[in-house]
Amino acid sequence: MKLLTLIRHAKSSHDNPSVRDIHRPLNGRGRRDAPAVGRHLDDAFEFAPDLVISSPASRAIHTARMIAKEIGADEWSIRQDERIYEAPVRSLLQVVREVHDDFAHVAMFGHNPGLENFCNWLCGGRVIDGLRTTGVMMLELEVDSWSAVNQGCARLKHYLFPAMIGAGKDPDPP
Repeated sequence: MKLLTLIRHAKSSHDNPSVRDIHRPLNGRGRRDAPAVGRHLDDAFEFAPDLVISSPASRAIHTARMIAKEIGADEWSIRQDERIYEAPVRSLLQVVREVHDDFAHVAMFGHNPGLENFCNWLCGGRVIDGLRTTGVMMLELEVDSWSAVNQGCARLKHYLFPAMIGAGKDPDPP
């Protein structure tokens, strides 16, 4: 059995239209929510993935680093993979299938709709509808090897987002 945690980046800023999408920073709410989610993951789950992989987009890698810091992980050892940025299910699947089997728990930081679609595909049906920013989907995969990951092999164990854990109101749509 393998564990895969999919985490959408925290809320980002759209204040400067001249900034390319990949370089958009987190806004104030994102900078507040990411550490709060990290603390919750540490307190509630003793969250300790063996490997963290992130989209190279500023908002994703900064979310990953803030959460890593809160769980006591090395925030600079996060792998960045450009295939996660704006990725369809097949690209995310390729990234996961290439993970070495020594890793039992992988956390992946990325974007929507890719992560939501990937979670639903892995679970063999719609289990998430409207993944919020800084949303966390913890999946249990019924495989012994990452290369065997396929449609329907997963079960959603936990889903959480900032407002659910008391990290503030989250009135904006996903």
